[in-house]
Amino acid sequence: MNERNQTLRKEVFKRDNFTCQKCKIQDKTARTLESHHIVPLILNGEDSLSNLITLCSDCHHFAPNKKEEFEQYIKEECTGTMTTFINAWTKVQKEHPELFNKNSFK
Repeated sequence: MNERNQTLRKEVFKRDNFTCQKCKIQDKTARTLESHHIVPLILNGEDSLSNLITLCSDCHHFAPNKKEEFEQYIKEECTGTMTTFINAWTKVQKEHPELFNKNSFK
């Protein structure tokens, strides 16, 4: 989507709760998120809220450009590098919150 419509991009992220719709990683900063056209522009897909979905950069990189293949892809589990790292980090934070208090890094 690049510079075409940043407002629409933000609306997609907000609608999807800043969460990749494939691997379910949430990023309120939106630094790792991208908007993906379900039907690509080259195949006459629209720049519209109904044709866009939030994906992390890992999931977006591997997303197919055919609608039928994409619908299957979105259902499968994602195991990209960034996804694996964030899931591991989140698990450690939940299991050991004492490691992340304000005084831990002094």
